[in-house]
Amino acid sequence: MIYSLTGKVSMLNENTIVVSTGSVAFEVICSAYTAYSLCGKDEPQTILTYLHVREDAMVLYGFKDMREKMLFNDLLLVSGVGPKLAISVLSGLPIDDLVKAIINSDLKTLSSIKGVGKKTTERIVLELNNKLGGESSLENLVSNEKQTGSPVLRKEIDEAVQVLVSTGLSKTDAIAVAKNNYKDGMTSEQLVVSCFKNLK
Repeated sequence: MIYSLTGKVSMLNENTIVVSTGSVAFEVICSAYTAYSLCGKDEPQTILTYLHVREDAMVLYGFKDMREKMLFNDLLLVSGVGPKLAISVLSGLPIDDLVKAIINSDLKTLSSIKGVGKKTTERIVLELNNKLGGESSLENLVSNEKQTGSPVLRKEIDEAVQVLVSTGLSKTDAIAVAKNNYKDGMTSEQLVVSCFKNLK
């Protein structure tokens, strides 16, 4: 699995970027917000990724931060929503507004997103409303970032939590384990190893 890419970013169109990492350049599909925020910068950028494997192709999707990737993964859990439609949803509104619209069941705002029909909008609200509004949710991540100017969790802890959750651990338990095992200066990879050692 390709977890992330770091390299010079250029744009093909509003939903596709090219990440040049040495001698290899990757085509990455992403939201319009991510594309515009990453392109036009001289220094290398790090993009979190999701590799979607089909019978006829492998498609790489990219995200500017863990919040966007988390919401993308949540959208994939909605019946009838695939990666392309999830990217369209993420391109329709800033992530703060999108999360609030889902939690507040704001069907009018969600239906204004290009390519998202009424039935899909209703399913997104029905299936994600409670999930996004719970404790340690994206809504709290959004509100706390606005209040403090920084993420609730360190980047290394965020990334470790995602790995732990992917192995079947609940998000609440994953956060607790990652926080308990984190030490200053740890990379996310070192933290994941430490967590697994202590889970045994």
